[in-house]
Amino acid sequence: MADKLFLLVCEGPTDICIFEALATHFSNSGTTLQIITLAPQLDATSGKYPPHGFDKVLNWCAANRNKIQMLIDFGGANALFVQMDTDIAKLANPNCIKQGHSARHCCQEKINDQLGTTQEPPRCHYILPTENTETWILASHQPPELDANSTEISNYELITDTEQRLIKRGYPSKKGRKRNVRKLNKKPAHKYQQYGKQLATNLTLARPRCAELNRLCLLLEK
Repeated sequence: MADKLFLLVCEGPTDICIFEALATHFSNSGTTLQIITLAPQLDATSGKYPPHGFDKVLNWCAANRNKIQMLIDFGGANALFVQMDTDIAKLANPNCIKQGHSARHCCQEKINDQLGTTQEPPRCHYILPTENTETWILASHQPPELDANSTEISNYELITDTEQRLIKRGYPSKKGRKRNVRKLNKKPAHKYQQYGKQLATNLTLARPRCAELNRLCLLLEK
């Protein structure tokens, strides 16, 4: 039996790999951390997690708004993490973006709305990477990323072209919808197990560069 159990609702299998790698990293001889994924559900036939997406995360929140504490208590969990990348803020909550709020704020507001609350429920934490969990992977590398003025970037949450930067570092890519634009190839998803190990190994680099990653680490370290 795990000493610390965390429930997870997230966008898909690549994110699961990242959370599991961090749980393994923060486990030790005295405390074992375990991630149990509530959504997406593992497909019994293929043995794989299907893509989930931000819309399904929001749908799950709406469908389970009255069950959050029951799920945490019944499962004997320390907490429930709801993960959603903030690069979809304009789609998820366009009016909020038009009002000039940050992408993270707008995603948080949308999840609150789906859960019927004005703040995170007890022991339920929204993990909202800006722009996505790939930003955390990028932040685990040296040399550091540079801005248009060739100045070292300290806050990686300001980076909006994470995928292109990872591709330049040698990550596999595929043809995108736009002409002559490559996209990060995220399949097969299990390759993110290695990316997660890379992140965990270099957390001393990545945590100061990504506030949301640091927040998650603090929750796992409690």
